[in-house]
Amino acid sequence: MTENPEVLEKLLTKALVERPRSGFIAEVLAHPVYLLASRINAKYLEAVVRRSAVSTRGSNWAALLMTIGCPQRLAVVCRGHLSVLLVHRLICFRRKCVMMHYLNHATAVLSRMHFVGSNVRVPVCVSMWRDYTSLVLSVAFHPSAPYLATGSIDNTAKLWRLNADCSAVTCVSTLQGHSNWVCSVAFHPSAPYLATGSYDETTKLWRLNEDCSAATCVSTLLGHGCLVLSVAFHPSAPYLATGSSDNTANLWRLNEDCSATTCVSMLQGHSDWVRSVAFHPSAPYLATGSLDNTAKLWMLNADCSAATCVSTLRGHSNGVSSVAFHPSAPYLATGSRDNTAKLWRLNEDCSAVTCVSTLQGHRNWINSVAFHPSAPYLATGSGDNTAKLWWLNEDCSAATCVYTLQKTRTNVSSVAFHPSEPYVLTNKLWR
Repeated sequence: MTENPEVLEKLLTKALVERPRSGFIAEVLAHPVYLLASRINAKYLEAVVRRSAVSTRGSNWAALLMTIGCPQRLAVVCRGHLSVLLVHRLICFRRKCVMMHYLNHATAVLSRMHFVGSNVRVPVCVSMWRDYTSLVLSVAFHPSAPYLATGSIDNTAKLWRLNADCSAVTCVSTLQGHSNWVCSVAFHPSAPYLATGSYDETTKLWRLNEDCSAATCVSTLLGHGCLVLSVAFHPSAPYLATGSSDNTANLWRLNEDCSATTCVSMLQGHSDWVRSVAFHPSAPYLATGSLDNTAKLWMLNADCSAATCVSTLRGHSNGVSSVAFHPSAPYLATGSRDNTAKLWRLNEDCSAVTCVSTLQGHRNWINSVAFHPSAPYLATGSGDNTAKLWWLNEDCSAATCVYTLQKTRTNVSSVAFHPSEPYVLTNKLWR
């Protein structure tokens, strides 16, 4: 493939005009032209687009921004002169219906690009839930076995086995026992247990059999008396955290086989539902996100039997739906009902927290945030029926949306990365 503008113009014209409905546009634009080195910087690209927009119609510029994203995003995820030619062509359409037709094509095409500086491919949907007719509220990968768990509004959790190349999933067990929606699921990091939180005001602990193909309920936690909205296991100590609509989070001590649990601490301080809980992967801290528009950081004592609030994160203009710690860097991500996610830098003892970046792009509530376990990515799931993948810069102080997962017709309530393979889980499985 050449970078000669005249040749690319001919290819682009053929794709956009002669055969727009045949899929030829995707074949041309997904060519290795994107692997060519780009000499186009963000400011130049924005100037080109704005100049053309002014000479055509201002509304085209607005539509382009809404559908594809800002020029900076194009500059980050696009490569070669073809990107600029595509933008030129799109904003020159004077008939709105024609322009939107090609914008839809362009959105799909741009989504096929390779991530900058990464060998991770652009995700492709490889599997859907064929045994579900109800909305999936929570998803989680097993930390070491080829299994995943889901919780749904049909009052059940399910265990799914991944095939050898993770291209398909098969339901192996349906966990029945809750009498209302199962809104949170979490695997124990090292022991064969699964926790489920439900609108029936209980948390259940399930023991997995040897090959994880079945589970037996070994304990039911009744401490909240209100909706249980989030569950999380401590990464190394025998504790479980739960968040509830009673505006509190609870810490539970588990015995060796999880058949007995004791509520050792009730974390009070939020003035609305505690929608999300997450343990720090290596330090003695717990994060909580609440519909009171804040997140809080709690320091655990030596034996994790109590916690003290050390910082309150303010900045969102609506409820905080999800919190997640970075696996290795001193950062926390929050997702909110104000349609944004935020990245927060933590000092050594988490007594000072600074918002370093606000991630904008979703058009509805952000329900879930998750960091990739090893690569510089953050995933967000939203009520706008999409999930987004964000590329983090070197020090994690900023993020750029590099891909939008759009093949869904339902609210994306939960997102999760596979612990070792290149997969991301929403209400579908993506490779």
